[in-house]
Amino acid sequence: MTSVPVRRIVALAAPLALSGVVVLGAQLVAIGIVGRIGDAALYVRSVYLPAAFLFMAVTVGLGVTVQVAVARAAGRGAPGEVSRHLATVARLAAILQPSVGLALIGAVWWFGDALAIAPEHRGLLQLFLLAMTAAGAVSLCGELCAAALRGLGRGGASIVLTITFAALNLAVVAVVGLGAGAGLMAVPVGFAVAGAAELVVGLTLLHRRGNLRPGWRVRDAATIRLVRSVGFPVAGSYLTLFVVNGLMLRIVAPSGQATVAGFAAGYLLQTLLIVPGIGLGSAVAVLMNQRPDAAPGIFRRGLALVVGCYAAVTLLLLAVGRPLASLLSDNPEIVAAAWRYLAVVGPTFGCTGVVLAVLTVLEQVGHGPLALGMTIFYFATILVVGALLVAASRDVGDLYRTIAVAAAISVVTAPAIALFVLPAAAPRRRDTAPVRS
Repeated sequence: MTSVPVRRIVALAAPLALSGVVVLGAQLVAIGIVGRIGDAALYVRSVYLPAAFLFMAVTVGLGVTVQVAVARAAGRGAPGEVSRHLATVARLAAILQPSVGLALIGAVWWFGDALAIAPEHRGLLQLFLLAMTAAGAVSLCGELCAAALRGLGRGGASIVLTITFAALNLAVVAVVGLGAGAGLMAVPVGFAVAGAAELVVGLTLLHRRGNLRPGWRVRDAATIRLVRSVGFPVAGSYLTLFVVNGLMLRIVAPSGQATVAGFAAGYLLQTLLIVPGIGLGSAVAVLMNQRPDAAPGIFRRGLALVVGCYAAVTLLLLAVGRPLASLLSDNPEIVAAAWRYLAVVGPTFGCTGVVLAVLTVLEQVGHGPLALGMTIFYFATILVVGALLVAASRDVGDLYRTIAVAAAISVVTAPAIALFVLPAAAPRRRDTAPVRS
């Protein structure tokens, strides 16, 4: 049994991590553009954040399913199975994405009450949800193509898709939002245009390498099983984030709209900095799925790489955090609120990134229920303790301090649990066994 060198992990992880950073970096820049449109637009985009996690549950859950299925197929020497995996998952996407959007639109007033959203902004929020539902359906299809390319180990090609999406998205938001005066509605327009381009480029890249073949199977039983065993647990983590972020906004809301906008901006910046953990974890998981005989060693090397990367990320944030916060809005109150979150929670962003990488590995090698349980326990603790402390002190900083302490503890416990569990079983392969025509 030969080991997998660290450089192999780096070669696969770099484009995956860069992909996530580019996408979220574009969203952060878009937040800055929306902040220049007006405080009301920024507030609505901020309270939309929990709904964004709900859409991400569908996108990431189905995308990871395609990625894992294709990676395992490539490991068996059957890259031609890409077509049937894409066709099956795309059919599910056509049902799930609109269903989630319509449910949110129908429940927008209840959603507004739950998050204490100002009544005068709920009509705009409902319209924004409708537009993002339509735009998200297009961008989801492009993400499935990128996931297939990542599963094939073609990280460079997936980066082409990501850069295409991010560049077009920002260009359209800037031109339509500021130049044409479309305001907040420029955001879904940007998503739709960029998503359509990503889809076209993705299908072209897959077709040129012969990965798209005629006679696609619209429904494949093995892929459906993989959706249940891998996709659902991954989506469950984002569903948890939907609930958690909504409850956090509920805790923050009494402090005022500026605090809500600042918290949302800081939380998005946190997501930007920790998302490379998903890329690193995905790279490790792809290699573990392709080489189950070497899985424990791959995980240990990957973990050491993640820890080293996030030590550097933490130092970078400490150096540029305050100037970065000042770019998010023209309103000094919003900037101050964002910086308060970053000053307290920022030093532990690296801890969260490491934990996220570990959970990503667990999700993608067949331990999804364990990863979901760990995620639920982590956030439940933060919410209960944070809510009690804020209720007693009326200081939202107590919530931020709770988040920081929880991250510092979990960076020790999560890798320990994974190191105990992963050697016990190789990645499960039965969910993608070949299915006879």
